[in-house]
Amino acid sequence: MSIAYKQETMTNSVTKITQQTVGAIRSTGSVYYIRDSELKGFAIKVTAKGQASFIAEGRIKKRGTFRKSIGDVEHILVKNARAEAHIYMGLAKRGIDPRYTQPDASAADQTLRWCLEQHLKLRVMRDSTVRTYRNQMNNAFGKWYKEPVEQITPQRIAERRVELIKQGKSENYVASCLRTLKAVLNHSSLPINPVKAASRSNNFAIQSTPTQTREFLLGPEIGSLLYAYVDSSNFDEDTHSHDGVLLGQPPKPNIFAAVLYLLLIGGREQDVYSLTWDMIDFDHKTISYPARSRKENKPHVIPMIGMLQDIVINQPRHLRRSDLVFGMTHEMFRTRYNKQIKPIINQTSKSLRKTWAEHMGLDGYDDKAIGRGLNHSWATQGSVTTRSYYTASLVKEQYLQRMFISFQARCLHYALGKSHQDQVNEDVLQNAKLTGAFSNLEQDQVKVFRLLGKFPNFRHLLQTDNNQNILDEVRLIEELGVW
Repeated sequence: MSIAYKQETMTNSVTKITQQTVGAIRSTGSVYYIRDSELKGFAIKVTAKGQASFIAEGRIKKRGTFRKSIGDVEHILVKNARAEAHIYMGLAKRGIDPRYTQPDASAADQTLRWCLEQHLKLRVMRDSTVRTYRNQMNNAFGKWYKEPVEQITPQRIAERRVELIKQGKSENYVASCLRTLKAVLNHSSLPINPVKAASRSNNFAIQSTPTQTREFLLGPEIGSLLYAYVDSSNFDEDTHSHDGVLLGQPPKPNIFAAVLYLLLIGGREQDVYSLTWDMIDFDHKTISYPARSRKENKPHVIPMIGMLQDIVINQPRHLRRSDLVFGMTHEMFRTRYNKQIKPIINQTSKSLRKTWAEHMGLDGYDDKAIGRGLNHSWATQGSVTTRSYYTASLVKEQYLQRMFISFQARCLHYALGKSHQDQVNEDVLQNAKLTGAFSNLEQDQVKVFRLLGKFPNFRHLLQTDNNQNILDEVRLIEELGVW
């Protein structure tokens, strides 16, 4: 239809449109219009099958005519549809075609879910951030999704905050949920954000308070993780078919390998479940994370060296999720971390990244160097030259190699029982107290030998920095198969 007023086969009527009018709509077998007697251009279109929707129609200043659907009569109240029609008429009188301009829904029609979807649609966010927003909204305010935002009052928000804390949620978690709710409600047409009003009138903060506890691992905890990895396996127990045929050991996700990997790169937990095999270049020994997978939205190239190389090349191809290096989804990582890692270190996965930074500081690296290692934007951005011409990628890779080797040597230092207060010797293998008395090995020595045996590439790196006596000991242990 080229213009709004083209004649159709229909029966027209003019009356003041009310909710009673909507309730009296019936199918007549042909299209007809019910036009409002008070607001010219506001009408209801009824199809031949009786489906009815509010419309607005009129003349656009110096531009012809328009007809625009407002919505199904079952989903919008008459008063709200009339108000929206007013907006369209006002736009048309100013020469703006309402068909290509979408005014905001009124607060009465804006549900909390509508505001959430608007927030997620209009912001560029990583998938993990979107999941966090949805999880927080579902857990804390899911029962409010269908309610108009007008009904989400400051008093209700304050009461919900108390309920969540009584349920055992931490105050920092509740504050994070409230910050998310505040951001979501910014997309409503409410004159005042109710979260902001609730925090003021009830005297509570929605900013998280800094934790007073340590959030990084000390030497003994790092050593425990290393030995837990040594005792772990990438494969399940032997399985048999129904006929009793031995099928072998199926691969399984190894949370200890995943966590140690994060510790060694100073990574976030998503660096595990977003790592795919096509991101690994075995020829150049690099791991390349694309910008879309990073919180800072910047690509990050990691040298696959020493312990990192040993961990990655030992990961099997998983039967399910064969594209994932560690074979774990977000939920699988969280479940396994809480069950198997938390009892060892009593820290969240965020502590792994902070641990890397803290112990790199012990090796003399400053905050700028540590920031580059963590791929922080503030540490990697620079002048026009560095942004557009000279990326320093090759220099960064060499620099990271030195940092990673340094950190891995420090981890071995801790596994050998040394403290962060002790200097890490370049001849770090001497701390293993290798003696050559293999017929009567002590239990601690066996642990150390098994640890070193788990990391042949790392062991090779260490051999370049150790004296000949120690190297002879290592070669003898290799020959005797003590690993």
